[in-house]
Amino acid sequence: MTPEQKQVFDRVCHSVSNTLGQILFLDAPGGTGKTFLTKLILAHLRNQNKIALAVASSGIAATLLPGGKAAHTMFKIPIDLDRTENPVCGITRNCDKAQVIRECSLIIWDECTMAHKKAIEAVDRTLRDIRHIDQPMGGITVLFCGDFRQILPVIPRGTRADEVRACLKRSSLWQHIISMHLTTNMRVRLGDDPHAQQFSNLLLKIGEGSYPNDEGKVALNDELCCTVSSLQELIFAVYGDLSSVTHQHNTWLCKRSILTPRNDQASVINNEILSHIQGESREYISINRMMDQEESTNYPIEFLNSLNVSGLPSHIIKLKIGVPIILLRNLSPPKLCNGTRLKVVNLQPNVIEAEILTGCGAGESVLIPRIPLIPNNFPFQFKRIQFPVALCYAMTINKAQGQTLGVAGVDLTASCFSHGQLYVALSRVSSPRNLHVHIPDELTNNVVYAEALN
Repeated sequence: MTPEQKQVFDRVCHSVSNTLGQILFLDAPGGTGKTFLTKLILAHLRNQNKIALAVASSGIAATLLPGGKAAHTMFKIPIDLDRTENPVCGITRNCDKAQVIRECSLIIWDECTMAHKKAIEAVDRTLRDIRHIDQPMGGITVLFCGDFRQILPVIPRGTRADEVRACLKRSSLWQHIISMHLTTNMRVRLGDDPHAQQFSNLLLKIGEGSYPNDEGKVALNDELCCTVSSLQELIFAVYGDLSSVTHQHNTWLCKRSILTPRNDQASVINNEILSHIQGESREYISINRMMDQEESTNYPIEFLNSLNVSGLPSHIIKLKIGVPIILLRNLSPPKLCNGTRLKVVNLQPNVIEAEILTGCGAGESVLIPRIPLIPNNFPFQFKRIQFPVALCYAMTINKAQGQTLGVAGVDLTASCFSHGQLYVALSRVSSPRNLHVHIPDELTNNVVYAEALN
């Protein structure tokens, strides 16, 4: 461990050993060894037969932690946090999960900066109630990990003020939190790239909004990335000859991705790549129906089929054997979390056979069924029965937060629109040589909310 990592390790273990119940926040930019440190802390405490829970705000980040789960799955956090002023989690005092929480010594919450403050406050109320201890987080030592330079909680149709107001720094718990920092970039220290330190410094400037800009827009030069002039060049720079992609090793495939700010851009790129992949494609068509049959005349099936929204699989999914897909729902945590990437092995009429590419279940073969999906962000309720997957040669920047890639492409045909998106997109790799950006106008937005960093 570096001296900074050792200091954090000792602070956490001291709080657990002496049951101090401290709440710590670890500010750790990409590449500073946060995942290594949290794994070490978990292994150390579990080796002493103590219960240490590992959760994350996103499914992808959860798969990187031993025994990790999404925070909503672990604590049963309400999906709609705005329905009540003081929400609580759906854990009863007499259930098995409550018994685990009573005996728990440490909770590590990764990517906490993505979580809505009401979700964290709901966990706080639940832990106090279950443990009968009126202290922050029920007297359990908690290590929050994250980086406020990255994407803040997503507020549908929210304003800048709404996003900042929803972040952890605006929570009543923040006054009880002790901040710690990791600043030594391990990618620079352990690598042999002479430009890695300069690249790391430039990324921090972009994340903090201090990179030279012209009215909120920045120009990406050779020190930050390799620019390409067309979408076809971007696809070739990341995946090479598309005719041989399906024959590549799984490690090669899961270390590559193209990132976009919006879902519709990702769909265009995925369909473009799929059209060049060899093999016969198979279509899976969803079944859509209204939950209230009396509303069926107002919302016909043709209208429901046309809906294509975030977090919901498309009405028509086209796949080929050998292509990568991403899960859109938790099926069997921690192996099959929302965000887990897989490779299609076989396409059956009612099931998809796939091999897990990322997380603790990497290399295992699984069967993915059709499941009923009921979105909760519509003024009406309908059910879609479909495979909870999407093609993932390209994915959104928000979905990629928490991942480290070997080669990354970024399509900035449409500029980034929320705090930290550009920083997250550019910081997925350790070297500018492995970062390829398609930026038609030579300038792109870099949205940074200074009030979220101070």
